[in-house]
Amino acid sequence: MVLADEAPLEEQTDKKDSSSSISNSETSDKVAENFICIKEVRSISRAKALRLKVGDVIVGIEGKPFNGNVEELLDIFDEIDERKGALLTIWREDVVFNLIILGPLGCVFELTKEDVTKKIHDILPNIEFGDISEYVTFELLRNIKSECDVFDTRVSQLGIFLPPVWLIQNRLWEPLLATLAIYAITLSVHWALFIISSVLLALYFRKAQLVLLRSFSLHKQKEFWMIIAAKTMSDAQKIARLFSNRMTFKPDLIGPPPPSKIEPSKKKKKRKSSIPEM
Repeated sequence: MVLADEAPLEEQTDKKDSSSSISNSETSDKVAENFICIKEVRSISRAKALRLKVGDVIVGIEGKPFNGNVEELLDIFDEIDERKGALLTIWREDVVFNLIILGPLGCVFELTKEDVTKKIHDILPNIEFGDISEYVTFELLRNIKSECDVFDTRVSQLGIFLPPVWLIQNRLWEPLLATLAIYAITLSVHWALFIISSVLLALYFRKAQLVLLRSFSLHKQKEFWMIIAAKTMSDAQKIARLFSNRMTFKPDLIGPPPPSKIEPSKKKKKRKSSIPEM
């Protein structure tokens, strides 16, 4: 017996099924709208080496926006060719930059919150997604004075064939003196010894260029800050300047930082005298 104000059992079941399908569709829509951010960075991982941080949001992979779930993201990471790599587009503190990754990052991921999702969707049409072949990896080291060194991680042919010129270009004076001393001593002994030492130095500078740049930058009390992928050195400096408008570079390819705004001094109010005027 069914009461007048109750629906039959079959109708109630149909309503439950329809409501559950609606909730499932709403959940899938939410996942499709949200992005994936880093919840935790493991101590030994690619993410740690790439200086990624908790809260960094992945907005694109291989030059395309990415709105998939975590499982899809991990599958993409597993299929990356370690020789070629993949271009990863990151959002951090309202700044978008790129990274070249060679495999899984070793992070714990989660979906972005509503406020972050809205921010990224607002700027998504203005993000320029490019091809990995156009980008170069740069390392950035800075000190507390916002003095930043930007290093191209590619091997310089100039450093192989003309080490003294490369050393002068990068202002590495101590290795320059040592290199010139080796040339002078070996040449004074025998020309064959000079040729052998020149070949050995060329082989050394082929492998040690980035190590030399890093070590002398660390010696100047700078520390690793970021690793980014950019098309040119000037683009890398522009991205660094977006994180801190006081950042300076040597050599500076984008001009000096903007002048700091000086707040107008407040006029002192005259105190009323407590002595009555006569």
